Amino acid sequence: MPTSGYRSITVSEEAYNRLVQFLEEHREELRKQDVRSISSLVSHLVMYVIEADDILRRRAPWMRLVGFTEHGVVIEDKKIDRIVEVRLVNNDLFCELDQRDDCVHVGFAYAIPEVYNAMVARGKRPPQVWE
Repeated sequence: MPTSGYRSITVSEEAYNRLVQFLEEHREELRKQDVRSISSLVSHLVMYVIEADDILRRRAPWMRLVGFTEHGVVIEDKKIDRIVEVRLVNNDLFCELDQRDDCVHVGFAYAIPEVYNAMVARGKRPPQVWE
């Protein structure tokens, strides 16, 4: 029986083993976020994914992340019914469709946590975005 305020879930053995490995490899970094157990790691990861998805849906409900490429991200823009690639060019994000670094596609790319964190690590911040 789980502790009050908690629920039990079941994960595959493969998923559990990867969680254990991830926790061991990132123990110091995770402790700073108060993640000290498999249970707190699962809660942390689930909340991260839900919050990231929520941010993307609120910012641009007509756009969707299709995937990542070697040099950027691929976005579906349902307003214009196009697939758009936002690439890393000269250490900045650049929209191949709009030929700009401050369009809504670049703004959406920055809203993707992996992209945002990678750009901040490069010393970059999101630009003022114009439609």
